[in-house]
Amino acid sequence: MSNAETSVMRAILCELSQLPGSLWWRQQSGVFRSLSGRETVRVGIPGMADIGGMINGRAVQVEVKTPTGKLSKEQVRWQRAVERAGGIFICARSPTGVLASLTAHTDAQSCEPSSHNHPAGVKPAGAE
Repeated sequence: MSNAETSVMRAILCELSQLPGSLWWRQQSGVFRSLSGRETVRVGIPGMADIGGMINGRAVQVEVKTPTGKLSKEQVRWQRAVERAGGIFICARSPTGVLASLTAHTDAQSCEPSSHNHPAGVKPAGAE
């Protein structure tokens, strides 16, 4: 993940963490060296999204990309697997974009719009 994607991912995690009825985490995947440097450790699944989460009991996967970034073949494979299993997959380029996409995938009628500049149907925790 590039530095540009990392800063966007952090901003997205901050926004998502404010949503009521949700839980979000950073997902790592790839091959890493152990602290000793002698062993390699594989984590995650190839193509797995950068952010995993749940909102109101529904699984969500968020892949973070720069404005010009494209999904790899493995990421498209992950997207299809998530969607086949009934989950939500979002390719996000900004916090605003991920909230808009999440709103489009969830029942917007069950929530009132907030005054926190979030899309209709997605409210941060504690919003009245």
